[in-house]
Amino acid sequence: MPWKPPVHRPHGWRRAERVRTNALDRAYGTQAWRKLAAAAITRDHGVCCVCGQQGADTAHHVIEKRLGGTDDLSNLRAVHRGCHNKIHGRGRH
Repeated sequence: MPWKPPVHRPHGWRRAERVRTNALDRAYGTQAWRKLAAAAITRDHGVCCVCGQQGADTAHHVIEKRLGGTDDLSNLRAVHRGCHNKIHGRGRH
């Protein structure tokens, strides 16, 4: 079995995150967004608005931002990441 030498990584090195391409996409990585999403999840008691199960881990805009929706808490609902992907057609159905 071939031996693979260790990879040198300087102190503090971290794997690069996905490059966010536009301003709207970059907003979801901020501390402000994480706090807002956490507030929506707490308000909804961690229950996904799509499947009704516990364990929601992200927030969904009822009215999408590109359609004029806001980041106001009243426009957010708690969802599972997989359910959120299904809503937007990015996941397995």
